[in-house]
Amino acid sequence: MIFAIVPVLLITLLIGARGVAAMRTTSDFLVASRRISPAVNAAAVSGEYLSAASFLGIAGLVVKDGVGSLWYAVGFAAGYVAMLALVAAPMRRTGALTVPDFAEARLGSPALRKLSAVVVLVIGFLYLVPQFTAAGQVLGVVSGSRTGWAS
Repeated sequence: MIFAIVPVLLITLLIGARGVAAMRTTSDFLVASRRISPAVNAAAVSGEYLSAASFLGIAGLVVKDGVGSLWYAVGFAAGYVAMLALVAAPMRRTGALTVPDFAEARLGSPALRKLSAVVVLVIGFLYLVPQFTAAGQVLGVVSGSRTGWAS
């Protein structure tokens, strides 16, 4: 297993080092200097959306509650489209790169910017914990490993 993890780690570090060397401004970092094509951006967004939460979560709900829980996936997709229309499009028009930037630009409140930054971090944390848990469980099943806190 170490022979699989080390090359991936090294390639990730190499890509990161190359990206940092090309970065000049915050905009370069946050939006890749606007050099990403729509197709590549769509693939990245799709990869984020089609995550362990989407696959394992919905599959688990179907096993647990039956086929009627497939409506959750419809709700997720509808919420995603609403987010794109109601948040992403206005952010793009104002030139804001993050939700806290947008909140301050739209309402002129540095305190609201700080509050929205905290909310973004909390939501990110609540999203990442199940992602890492699912990834660890899948890795444990695939590798046969039983090490860690949960064992």
